[in-house]
Amino acid sequence: GNIVTPIDLLEKYSTDAGRYWSASARLGVDTAFDEQVWKIGKRLVTKLFNAGKFALAQTGEVHPIAAELDRAFVAELSGLVERVTAHFEDWNFAHGLQETETFFWTHFTDTYLELAKPRARWFEDGATGDQAAESGSAVAALRLGFNVLLRLFAPVMPYVTEEIWSWTFAEETGEASIHTAPWPSASDFAGIAAPDDAGSFDLAVAALASINKGKTDNEVSLGREIEMLHVCANAGTLARLAVVEDDVLAAARCHAHQNNEDAALEDGVVEAREMVFAPKPEKKKK
Repeated sequence: GNIVTPIDLLEKYSTDAGRYWSASARLGVDTAFDEQVWKIGKRLVTKLFNAGKFALAQTGEVHPIAAELDRAFVAELSGLVERVTAHFEDWNFAHGLQETETFFWTHFTDTYLELAKPRARWFEDGATGDQAAESGSAVAALRLGFNVLLRLFAPVMPYVTEEIWSWTFAEETGEASIHTAPWPSASDFAGIAAPDDAGSFDLAVAALASINKGKTDNEVSLGREIEMLHVCANAGTLARLAVVEDDVLAAARCHAHQNNEDAALEDGVVEAREMVFAPKPEKKKK
C-alpha cells in the first residue's frame, strides 16, 4: 500500500513535470516522493510555453545587441551557461537544473523580459534610426536569451522545449530538433560587447523591484500607470542608473520622474518614493 504509480501523475502534470521531479533529485541522496515538486514542474512548463509565445512574437527588425541593458543581460546569461555546463560535466544535473530555473524566473521572465518589453515593441510604432536600432537590440537579446535557456532546459524537459523550438528556432538554425542543436557555449555570445557597467542589470532589476514594491504597498496593480515618481539613491548609484533608467521607467509605466540624491542610501540601493498614480481606467461598458 505504499507504492505510487506514475500514470495518473503523468496525465495530471505531464511527462516533463515527472522528469523535472526526477532531475531535481541529487545523485547519491535518497529522495522521498513529493507531489508538490510535480506541481512546480507543471508551472514551469506553462511559464516556458507562455514566455516562448511572447519572446518569439517580437518580430521587429533584429539589430546588433548594443544597448547597455541588453549587453548586461547577455553577460549574466553567459555566466549561467558556464556554470550549468560545469555542473553537467560533473554529473550534477540537479544543480544545473536549479541554476537554470532560478535564472529563468529571476533574470528573465520577471525581470529582463519586463524591462526590455516596451523597447522591443517600438518597432510597432514605426521606430526609425537610433530608436529602431535600440528596439532591434532588445528583440535580438530576448530571442537569444530564450533560445539559450530553452537548450539548457532541454535535457530535463524534452517535450515542451522541442515543441517551442519547432515554432521558429528549427527553421532559423537549421536544426530540426532541439536535441540535435549544439549545447550553449561561448560561441553564442561571440561579437557581443561586455556592458560598460557589470552591475547595470542588477541595478535595473533593483530599481524596478522598488517601484513594484511601492505599487504593492499602495495596493494598486503592477500595471497601474504612474504620473510622477521620485527616484532616490546616492550620487554614484544615480549616475550608474542613468544608462538603464529609461527601460526601468517604461517597464514601470511611469510618465514623469525626478531623481533625488540621498547620501544615506548604500551603493546599489534605489528607493521609489512619493508615487502619484494615474486615475484607474474606467471599465468599458458592454
